[in-house]
Amino acid sequence: MATQPRSRKGALAVLPEPEDALLGALSTAPPPDVDATGYRAVIRAFSDVAGALGSDHDLDELLHLVARKICELIDLRRCSVYLRDPDSSLFRGQVGHAARNIDPQVKRLIAGVEADRFTQEILRTKQPVLLRDALADPRAIRSTMRAWKVHSMLGVPMLLRGEVMGIVFLDNEEEMHPFEPAQQELAATFANLAAIAIGQAQLTGKLRASIRTAAHQNQLLRRGAEVDSRLTRLVLDGANLREIAQAVADLTGKPCAIADATFRCRAIAAPPGLDMAPVASLLERRWAEAPSVRQALAGLNQRMTVVGPLPGEGLSHRLVIAPVRAREECWGYLVMAELGSAIGDMDAVVADRASTIVALEVSAERRAAAAENDALESLASDLIRGARNDESLERRADFLGVRLALPHALCLIAAPGHTDESTPTARRVMSVLAPVQPGLRVLTAGVAEGVLAILELPAESTRSEAIAQAKQALESACRKLAPASALAIGISGICRGPRDYVRAYGEVKQVLHCINAFCPPGELRVLAADDLGIGRLLLSSSTRDDADRFVDDTLAALLGSDDARTADLLTTLQVFFACSRSVRRSAAYLKVHENTIRYRLSRVEQVTGLAVATDADDQLAAQLSLLVLRLEGRLPDVADHAGDGAGDTGDTGDTGDACEPAGSAVAPAAAAPGL
Repeated sequence: MATQPRSRKGALAVLPEPEDALLGALSTAPPPDVDATGYRAVIRAFSDVAGALGSDHDLDELLHLVARKICELIDLRRCSVYLRDPDSSLFRGQVGHAARNIDPQVKRLIAGVEADRFTQEILRTKQPVLLRDALADPRAIRSTMRAWKVHSMLGVPMLLRGEVMGIVFLDNEEEMHPFEPAQQELAATFANLAAIAIGQAQLTGKLRASIRTAAHQNQLLRRGAEVDSRLTRLVLDGANLREIAQAVADLTGKPCAIADATFRCRAIAAPPGLDMAPVASLLERRWAEAPSVRQALAGLNQRMTVVGPLPGEGLSHRLVIAPVRAREECWGYLVMAELGSAIGDMDAVVADRASTIVALEVSAERRAAAAENDALESLASDLIRGARNDESLERRADFLGVRLALPHALCLIAAPGHTDESTPTARRVMSVLAPVQPGLRVLTAGVAEGVLAILELPAESTRSEAIAQAKQALESACRKLAPASALAIGISGICRGPRDYVRAYGEVKQVLHCINAFCPPGELRVLAADDLGIGRLLLSSSTRDDADRFVDDTLAALLGSDDARTADLLTTLQVFFACSRSVRRSAAYLKVHENTIRYRLSRVEQVTGLAVATDADDQLAAQLSLLVLRLEGRLPDVADHAGDGAGDTGDTGDTGDACEPAGSAVAPAAAAPGL
């Protein structure tokens, strides 16, 4: 009955003219059982329906018009229209016409189920079917008839191309209606004409939806191109994560955060006009611990996801989470909060593009950091080997931000024996030392003995303060590096120029030899060249057995005795050398009379044969023996400030007549300088 739709020129020549499709239907002769007056009424009613096709009415409005017109044709008060479900053989209620609005009830109904023999007969015969007594007729579902108070009902198929595309159910609500054959023919004729109009409206609706979809996709493509252009410019301009987050917030009108893999916020931004104070609480790290969020994060691959809201967690809005993948690693996440407007398709486009841009930025930063680390490691290697001239080294150092004119300490970090797998890498050492040394540059390099670190020291510090600071920084960092391992750490003297580093490298190797040869295993040991003094040169070329024999030959008479007075002599000897051989400062430190110090020194000479108060050779032998004992842990150290005070070093010659006061006390011991 319907003619083929005419095509128009152009890419979208798919919308047919309604008049073309309906021309044949309007020009047909009336059915034999319909008189001319009735047929003219049908044509007038159908012309109203056909005229509605050219307007912007939706399908429901057209179906309402069909239901009203068919009720007017056969003088009925109620009608419901059903259309075939495209995914099944059932018919779903669309609209209803009655004295009151019955659309919500009709839309919940389905016709054509197995028990609905009334509808099954309409589909089989493709003709109107009448239920004269609907409450008693076995073809109807009686519970439905009772609920709708139907006494008689006419079911009229709407045929399109020989197939039933819809059904019209007509009744007079609570009254009987005879439904004369002429009325049935009028209803069938109008229903078939209406089927053409409804089919035309459905086709037009699909075409318009397709055009809207294409237009929407074109709009997304244009916006996506704008997003790509803006975000790409940010990367080319060297934008940081904060600037990328702000660009995303501006483009979407939603708060944006960039978080690392542990959901720790690295950057956050809000769109213009939105207060940042509440935004800071929108993207909290604790929400990453919620089970639903953890499950969503675990399932993320390359695409974004939407989680929330989570009322139980206090999250009243949804979150858009897009993974940031650098190579095969998930570096972190880009997160947007649904605040101010609902999440749309464009937000997904922006999140996807922005996460890629963040991944590019992270990868670029990693490559730059790796290149800088390689350059710093190369500089450190050349410094300790003297492989370049001073001018070349200084130029490279200046370019990398390393100020060689400032004081530096050379440090060597190794596991016992230098081959233990627990020895950390150069980059790992740098990563833990840099936060411990804020504002001061750190260089690291791998060497045969372990990891070499060059620490910049504060220029205003004294030598002893600078070395103490280096020891503290290294000990703190190494406990993070290998808390369960016994690392050995040697520290050189102060370097103030390129040529100092070759000498310093030799020093730390000697210190490391002393640690491995003499210090007890199984614990972290940090030792500076200044702690060993001149003894470093002697002990670095000695074995432990040789050193122990030397100690026994020198101080055997003071070792292994349980006599408290003998122990006092050993402690006094330590303090005497720690106080630069000053009797006065030794007495002050031990809180005894000066003559007591002189008496004890004379007793040391009597017991060991060493004139420690007057003979330089004996003093050197005693100091070296004490150093070995301290390294081996056989002798407690005295406090660092034992050597502080006035420089009265010429008071050692007067041994006078003195005896040790009864009950004299010996101060507690801690760490002290060596020779």
